[in-house]
Amino acid sequence: MTVAARDRAALLGAVLLVLAAGRPVTAQAPRQLELGIESFNYRSAETALNRDDVLGFDRYAGLLRAVLGWRETHGAFRAVFRGYVEQNYGTRQDELSWVARQAYAQYWWGDKLGVRLGKQRIAWGSGFAWNPTDRLEPAKNALNTTFEREGALGARLDWVPSARTSVVLVGAQTDANPRDLPVAATNVQRRAGAVRARVLVSNTDLALVLSAGKNQRSLVGFDVGRDLGGSLSLHAESSLYRGAEMWPPRDGELFFRIVVGGLRTSGTNAFVLEYFYNGEGYSATQFHRWLSGLDASWAAASDPALPPPAQQAALAAYAFGVSVPYSAGLGLRRQYLHASWTRGSPTSVWTGGVSSVVGLSDGGVALSPGVGFAPRGNVTLNLDGVLLLGPVDSEFRLRPLQGALQARLKVLF
Repeated sequence: MTVAARDRAALLGAVLLVLAAGRPVTAQAPRQLELGIESFNYRSAETALNRDDVLGFDRYAGLLRAVLGWRETHGAFRAVFRGYVEQNYGTRQDELSWVARQAYAQYWWGDKLGVRLGKQRIAWGSGFAWNPTDRLEPAKNALNTTFEREGALGARLDWVPSARTSVVLVGAQTDANPRDLPVAATNVQRRAGAVRARVLVSNTDLALVLSAGKNQRSLVGFDVGRDLGGSLSLHAESSLYRGAEMWPPRDGELFFRIVVGGLRTSGTNAFVLEYFYNGEGYSATQFHRWLSGLDASWAAASDPALPPPAQQAALAAYAFGVSVPYSAGLGLRRQYLHASWTRGSPTSVWTGGVSSVVGLSDGGVALSPGVGFAPRGNVTLNLDGVLLLGPVDSEFRLRPLQGALQARLKVLF
């Protein structure tokens, strides 16, 4: 057994021993502790984004995480921590790392005014797979929206003058890119502020978002959600901004993003369908120009006739090109469709479902089936898969990680 394998076994065994002693927890408990395990196993491949396995993946690579969550509530005060220790395997960075997803304290004066300080989820917007108005934190993983995102370090003020109106002010600093990328995308620190004003008018939620800051495009966002009788709701979320987030910058150009969709519930079944238009996404011509640039850079980087400095410069250009699809976090192309079905209820022992994202611009498909098991009120086990289908030159199939199997075990105390 290798050192890395022993580390993983010890990590898994220690958490399982603690989980075995789990006991039910009530929703009214002033203190709540969560322990869990997350296992992410990927199948890698050599693609245009991983020529000759330059990224250094084994055929099967992955992550193993021991998760800790803690929440303390005393009247109007609440403190929350969520984080994990992670062991990579099957990559060149086979090492332990520690990450805090959230670590904040908050206080509410009645139900009118609240303050939250620390690393936190912003989590606004009506879209299920995409939230174009929320650019203060890393974007969701649209291929599997069950991934828990890391929060942003900041301060938040909520003012709720009435049940129909609210205003949120946020100042935050965060990495522009999610942590679960298969490549080391350019690490950009965003420092930004935003205000979101919401009003409820005749079963319709209307919201306006304004945000701006350093290393972030200034945007105006609109968010609309309407309940059509309890079993059906519709939503639309859009943003308008000048200058692309994804290379090339295109500073003088105006861009538009919009998500429109709906949620239908029927008994224990829920169905979601939504369409996403990414105005700065690549056209077919731009997409193939980007791929040609990758080919040219890699050819130069691996050409022994070139001097070493020229090869290194070409390799750096290739690495930058590989990071482009992950730089904005919302997709490389222009049009996408998200559809999902879930079945279950808060009292169900078994839950299940399947979601899919279709790249309408190139025919790529990401299919994510999943199942959940909750033998006790405080224990949940989830198993999800990700399958990438469609043309070999589609955006999804070009990814160096071609499929995944994820397992998550959580126990509340």
